[in-house]
Amino acid sequence: MSILVVSNGHGEDALAAVLAKELKEHTDLEIIALPLVGEGKAYIDAGIKRIHTQENLPSGGFVYLGIKNLWQDISSGLFKQIREQEKVLRRLKGVKLAICVGDTYNLFLVSKNLKTEIVFVPTAKSNYINPHSFLDIMIMKKRALVALPRDEVTAIDLRKRKVKANYLGNLMMDAIYPKGIDFGLDKPIGVLPGSRQDALDTMLVILKIIPKTKVRDHYLVAITSGVDLDRFNAMHDWDRDSAEFACSVLKKGSKRVYLCQGLFGDIINQADIMIGLSGTANEQAAGLGKPVVTFVGPGSQFTPYFAKKQKKLLGDAVLFVEGDTEDVAKAVDHLSLQPRECRKRGEVGKERMGKPGAAKKMSELILDIINKEVIS
Repeated sequence: MSILVVSNGHGEDALAAVLAKELKEHTDLEIIALPLVGEGKAYIDAGIKRIHTQENLPSGGFVYLGIKNLWQDISSGLFKQIREQEKVLRRLKGVKLAICVGDTYNLFLVSKNLKTEIVFVPTAKSNYINPHSFLDIMIMKKRALVALPRDEVTAIDLRKRKVKANYLGNLMMDAIYPKGIDFGLDKPIGVLPGSRQDALDTMLVILKIIPKTKVRDHYLVAITSGVDLDRFNAMHDWDRDSAEFACSVLKKGSKRVYLCQGLFGDIINQADIMIGLSGTANEQAAGLGKPVVTFVGPGSQFTPYFAKKQKKLLGDAVLFVEGDTEDVAKAVDHLSLQPRECRKRGEVGKERMGKPGAAKKMSELILDIINKEVIS
């Protein structure tokens, strides 16, 4: 017998892997995973068996951001991937329970092809920005045993609409893994350029912003493992400095930029202000009480629509700048000189994102459901 975890997106993989890892520690049932977008690297890192993988499509899971993304994915084999995923689900035997992390497409796909009870963790929508649609509600009512949304506001709305829903926390706040590195820097600013193909172009823009700031000199950049730093270093005009803290260091005048891979948790713990053009990472930083300066990015993810949507989700935890690099630098300097404002913005972020501990609570509920102690 097994528990199946299904996720449809790279960020969703990371959250689902946190929950899967927690479950693995408290049950003898096999935990298996089906990532619907890409290879599901987060499951590898968590030691969770994947039953199927596929190549990344051009949108990287951001089909909803435009017809161009959708068309590129279709041209690259989107429908073929869906058919293969359906075949994998139909062939599965002995699944005691399925957990769908992501949006209602995920829930519909699994329920259509696999006859088992499903716990749904809807991460894609929140009543702070876009309440679930009538179709979402119908799918949840019909297909989900229980829904575990990302915030209490959404859970209240779902219950009013007759969906069995319970707020147990936000898995994003459990997906932060500091390694205990002490950078020893005085008030560094964190930089979150994103985890997708846009990251290099985003970093080039940020390297134009940093020299225009006047208050802070140290910038810690969370670079994901998929970013080619050698290629990036051939694209800018900053000088290289001696490596520190296992980070590559760039310098220009008094400014120092530390390019760090695998140290995201340490960076957002030690920086007090973030410059962020990321999805999940921006939300996690806000949840730790760090105000995030954002602006429209050069790539396909951090569009005006996405940026404004995130601002609505996180409220005053985000300072969204509509302007050029000079304006962004002024916003960073402003926050650097206003600790009281930073604290207020930080409290908003904590309220919107919630405290860590969701994985443990969700795991306990899921195991109770499997043991038939709770069915709700």
